[in-house]
Amino acid sequence: MAEFKIGDRARVNDKPGWVDGGYKIAGWEGRIVEVMKNPAGWVLMKADKTGYAMLFNVKELEKLPPGAQAEEILEHDGVLGFVDALQRKTKGKVGVDVNLDS
Repeated sequence: MAEFKIGDRARVNDKPGWVDGGYKIAGWEGRIVEVMKNPAGWVLMKADKTGYAMLFNVKELEKLPPGAQAEEILEHDGVLGFVDALQRKTKGKVGVDVNLDS
């Protein structure tokens, strides 16, 4: 079991036999932002792909070597792509009116 500390980079392991098309976040990378003391053996990893912090058991992660760079995500699919596009379009604008019909 890998020892993680804040700032370490990690990759989510696959879960063989996962139902309905596989483990969707397998291979995602991110940075450890918190090492839990209670319960021990759990960490919060901020995913490069979404920017969200997610809780993982350390057994579910592979520690990446120091200096490993964040993966470059050029495209998202589904809702994430929509949210990213909306954030880019409205960045820095106060009181933006967004029409979801067009």
